[in-house]
Amino acid sequence: MKKRGPIVAIAGAVMIVMAASIAYSVLPKMPSGSGGDFFPSPESLFDTVSDKVTIDAGNVYTFSHTVSTAQVPLMWGVHIVDYTPDDSVAISISNIFGDKFGSFTENDPFFIKSFDVPKADSYTFNVANNGKAPITVVMLFTENPEKSKALTDPNSPFVKNILPLAKAGFLLIIGIVVIISGAILSVVDWRKGKNQSSRYI
Repeated sequence: MKKRGPIVAIAGAVMIVMAASIAYSVLPKMPSGSGGDFFPSPESLFDTVSDKVTIDAGNVYTFSHTVSTAQVPLMWGVHIVDYTPDDSVAISISNIFGDKFGSFTENDPFFIKSFDVPKADSYTFNVANNGKAPITVVMLFTENPEKSKALTDPNSPFVKNILPLAKAGFLLIIGIVVIISGAILSVVDWRKGKNQSSRYI
């Protein structure tokens, strides 16, 4: 009888063990209930973070960000730090010449958007509080996200913790799929062997 099924299943088990090892190696070695920066905050994923600003219901606050390089993606985000389910904001983007770069209405505590800036310029982000209560928000900016410090700094929580865990999760999924494939191959080979044996009876 062919042994390909067990071999494939063993390979899948090895992948799962590797995934567990990776996850164990990056899990924080800290007492239960303690804090830390294992999981990065939304702010840690951006290079520029504004001060916290409180916006009363029905009011608008204008944030500004100057882009130093033309023809690069500008990733921006809004984080409602004291979010409640009834909160809602509307954001409109323009430059000093009045050119429009999008309008958005959001009901989530944190969201990210991006657009390609046509030229080095100052861009304004008008954030309107459409809810019924004051909200505290911060604006987040990163020019050219692929070169962001949050994604390239080897000491950032994202690079040290989240990326390895993502790789471990992917390896775990592949390992499970491989084990299932090995089990199916084992059943197929067993049936083939049984059919071949019955022919000689």
